[in-house]
Amino acid sequence: MSRLALVAGTGRLPLELTQALAEPPLICALEGNTPEGLEVDVRFSLSRLVPFLRHLGDQGVESVALVGAMNRPRLDPEHFDRDTASLMPDLMTALQQGDDGALRWLMALLEEFDFTLKGVAELAPELLAAEGVLTARAPNHAEQADAARGSEILAALDPQDVGQGCVVAARLCLAVEALYGTDIMLEQVASARDQREPTAGGVLVKRAKRGQDLRADIPAIGPDTIEALRAARLTGVCLQASHTLILDRSRTLAAAEAAGLTIWATP
Repeated sequence: MSRLALVAGTGRLPLELTQALAEPPLICALEGNTPEGLEVDVRFSLSRLVPFLRHLGDQGVESVALVGAMNRPRLDPEHFDRDTASLMPDLMTALQQGDDGALRWLMALLEEFDFTLKGVAELAPELLAAEGVLTARAPNHAEQADAARGSEILAALDPQDVGQGCVVAARLCLAVEALYGTDIMLEQVASARDQREPTAGGVLVKRAKRGQDLRADIPAIGPDTIEALRAARLTGVCLQASHTLILDRSRTLAAAEAAGLTIWATP
């Protein structure tokens, strides 16, 4: 019988996906990454990537899911096996093209080893945000206008592989997500809000980049995001329907309700 290997990164998503599956996957983790709440079956290093992939085949694995944020490991040439070392020039080139480039390289390599790559959208579509208003309070006109402006900004940044989120208030861009992620962006907004108007209000917009392969990288929010939104004095979150995840959904939505925030998803 074919088996699914879940290459788990950090955060809660690997656990939520595992709980949604009918059959338990083989849990694998790259060095430097510890999935929350899961017992790791196989740990591997990038310096011995090819032996790891061969081991998956020996275990009857036919499909692989890349789930959760991956911390980039340090590369030590002394520990590379010959087959993995032969891949490094292509990997280094891919890394220079940003996270999307590295993911595309890894996905292509998995397919070369005859694995089928599966994503959260295929394995557990119920984890994705559905179109519509997800909280009791619907967005007002100003929040909808800020969300539309945020979507325009992210669309303009798509070719640059910068990030998946931005913050807009009164149609002014307060911040754009970059390498350090959403939480750091929101911390920066919170620390600067008193410096100029508007000192409160606005929305977080989270969308996948155009052409982004959601099998390996998908935008997400969770309970910590709600706390960061409160600290940044924002009033809402606009997600891209069927392209974003809500982690720990019941807790996240309850926290948003308690804070008076609105969360909605648009195409």
